[in-house]
Amino acid sequence: MGHLLGKGNMRQQLNRIISDKKSIGMIIFMLVIPILDIVQIYYQDIIKINGEMGKPYPLYVTFLSCYSQGHIFQMIYLCFLPLYLLVIVGEECIVDYITGYKNILICKMGKNKYILQKMKSAFIVSFTIVFVGLGLNLILSQVVFNGGTNTPLKYDSFVMVETFLFEISYTHPLTTNIVYILITAIFAGVLGMMGAALAISIHERKMVYALTFAIWFIPILFKNSSMHIFQPFMEYGFNVVVPVAIWCIVLYILVIITAIIWEKKIVEV
Repeated sequence: MGHLLGKGNMRQQLNRIISDKKSIGMIIFMLVIPILDIVQIYYQDIIKINGEMGKPYPLYVTFLSCYSQGHIFQMIYLCFLPLYLLVIVGEECIVDYITGYKNILICKMGKNKYILQKMKSAFIVSFTIVFVGLGLNLILSQVVFNGGTNTPLKYDSFVMVETFLFEISYTHPLTTNIVYILITAIFAGVLGMMGAALAISIHERKMVYALTFAIWFIPILFKNSSMHIFQPFMEYGFNVVVPVAIWCIVLYILVIITAIIWEKKIVEV
């Protein structure tokens, strides 16, 4: 019975998200950005230069590979990713508090179930949006640039960067793209949870957005930027990418746990 109620609560939670105009608008925005990157690449490599370079090899020009000039769409998408997710999965937590609906839900299901439901839906929705958007970009890249042979580099073990990660990435591009899409989607899921947890415990919109953005953006500015986690076909090896990925994900999880403990033990409903 409890399992069925849990499914019902999750369905209700998802219905609330897709029935909100701001959430739907943001979801569409996040799905369109990777597609616009394909348009830019098509323009820069085929139309603008009159076809002299011809079509690029499709598996090397996917969204996360940052092939497009200026990386404009990647910056728009990745730099502000947690803010987009907050609009989709965090805003309703703030609205619940402002309207008093949070009290009703907690009285109905208990605080623990309320928090668990928000965390589950935040992860699932955030993961799905990013995975679908990047997956669509991967598929459309194969269609638009089908038959393309031009590559940024030809792999040569004598002249290429000597890192194992670079070698296996460049020589297995399809697998690499799928793995990096999954990694990015998982991080998005955790970011969605972090934003929702902060929204549940802090309630103040400006503070929630500022804090979530700062926790995400500051590691981007480091020498070993957190952006290295999401970009395939680059020169950095596992010795750089793995430590950055671990400490970032640990940081986000610690923020989630701290926010939940704060909500459970300190915040009175």
